[in-house]
Parts: sequence; C-alpha cells; structure tokens
Amino acid sequence: MKSTSKRFRILKRRAVLLEYTLLLCSILPLVFGASAMIYSSSWLGGDFGAIGEEIVHFYQRIVTVISLPIP
Repeated sequence: MKSTSKRFRILKRRAVLLEYTLLLCSILPLVFGASAMIYSSSWLGGDFGAIGEEIVHFYQRIVTVISLPIP
C-alpha cells in the first residue's frame, strides 16, 4: 500500500514538471518571435524595427515627462 502511494506522488510530481516544461516550451517561441520583431541584432550592432522604434520613442517620452519636474 505504501509503495503504491509513494509511486503515485512521484508520478504526480513528474506530471507537474512535464506540464511546466510544455508550457515553457510553448511560450518561448512567441517571446523570441516578438523580440525579433522589436529588435534585430547583427555583428556590427543592432537595429530597432518599426515596432521597436515606436517603443523607444514611447519610453523616451515617459522618461522625459518624469524627469522634467526634478530640479
């Protein structure tokens, strides 16, 4: 009886680990694809794409608005 219960717990842990692994492997290609759309790197440097340039300009506007009131 104890060995069956112990095996079940081990299988349950392995199932949860497998679930996390599959979830991670399904999300990573989306993250890498999105980052490739925003920033493309090369040996001589990197280049922001059209989406990346908009993100950079948005970030610069936020930083400018935040830092202006500081004397």
